[in-house]
Amino acid sequence: MLVDSNNRLVADTLEGEWNDKLRILANAREERERAREHDQFILDKAVHERLVAMTADFKKLWADPDTPNRERKRLLAHIIEDVTLVKLPAKGTTKVHVRFKGGKIQTLTTKSPKSSAQQITTQPGVVELVDRLLDDHVYSEIAELLNQQGYRLGEAGRRGRQDARFTPLRVAYLVHQYKLRPRHDRLRERGMLTKQEAAVRLNVHEQTVTRWAKHGLIASHASNGHHCLYEIPDGDLPQKQCSRWNRLVDRAAARVQSASQAKLSTEDERGVV
Repeated sequence: MLVDSNNRLVADTLEGEWNDKLRILANAREERERAREHDQFILDKAVHERLVAMTADFKKLWADPDTPNRERKRLLAHIIEDVTLVKLPAKGTTKVHVRFKGGKIQTLTTKSPKSSAQQITTQPGVVELVDRLLDDHVYSEIAELLNQQGYRLGEAGRRGRQDARFTPLRVAYLVHQYKLRPRHDRLRERGMLTKQEAAVRLNVHEQTVTRWAKHGLIASHASNGHHCLYEIPDGDLPQKQCSRWNRLVDRAAARVQSASQAKLSTEDERGVV
């Protein structure tokens, strides 16, 4: 508008060319937007089809037994943003809030996993059986009996692991863990005596008590380890000077023979009945 009137024709020409360039620019921008929208539509459709195919492939790949766990973890990392765990101790369950990459959130409820201590917890029935066996057996015998009957330790035993077999040390641990009465206390309640007490009762040396028990003159009962308690009969007590080998053997043989005859007599009576 400030151009000289003598040059107005030139100004009009320049203004026309400028307006033409502006129209060309506007048309180019519109064409670019239309092309972008079209490309975006094609891209979205292709991505959608690919995602559908990936979903089917994902299930096959996940269920494939040849897929290692590390690859499964990588697959999850591509679709899951994060996971929040909320443990509910009172109910023994855990709420799992899963947030996917696309923003969707899914909540699952599952049982809480067992702790290491719970996984090796022995069944109550086994503990009760150990309690009964302690009346007549030592730890090594109890472990052998449990293994023979097919009992195993906790979760590891249910998985068939060989190291889940019972050992004397594990039986001793059960006795301590569940506060079962030790075999020593059970024998004492039945009137068994220690070696020192038996020696005083019989008025002999402690080594004599050991020899008499070895040859069956008095009964000895193992109380685990290398310790024994001794059962002193009410009558027919061994005499102090009867520890010669021939007299010991004769007396032990007589006791064995008497016990065998009594057993046979009992079996005959049962057979008659």
